[in-house]
Parts: sequence; C-alpha cells; structure tokens
Amino acid sequence: MLVVLALPWGGAGRVGPAASAGTVEAVVAHHTYVVQPGDTLWSIATRLVGPAGDPRPVVAEIRAANRGVAVVPGATLRLP
Repeated sequence: MLVVLALPWGGAGRVGPAASAGTVEAVVAHHTYVVQPGDTLWSIATRLVGPAGDPRPVVAEIRAANRGVAVVPGATLRLP
C-alpha cells in the first residue's frame, strides 16, 4: 500500500519525487522541495511534522541529506 503525504504548503513550493528516483522505494523515500523566499530549515521541517511535531530531528535530517546545498530561494532540497 502506498501512502501519500499531503503537505500544507499552500502552493508555496514544489514537493515531488526526486528526479533520479528509479524505483518505487526511491520515490517513497526521497522527495524534493524548492526553497521559496523566506524559507528556513526550521520552517520547512515544521511544515513536514505539523504543529504538534518536533522539527529538530527533521532539521538535522534535511541538513544531513543536503550537505553543501545553500538554503536560498530556488535551491532544491532533498527531504527525508
């Protein structure tokens, strides 16, 4: 069974399967997000975990998955 997570982005960014994903497992495991003006790792992680979640572990995961990628508008980040 495939579960699709709808994120409350309000159309602010593009979330979707990684372009290099060749298998169903890769598509489920890796998503991307295009950084928008005003975004921070904290704000992106907060959207992923929701208002009741703790964004700190997700910030660390995003940071680890994107070593060397600057969080600037237009950058594409891999999401956990």
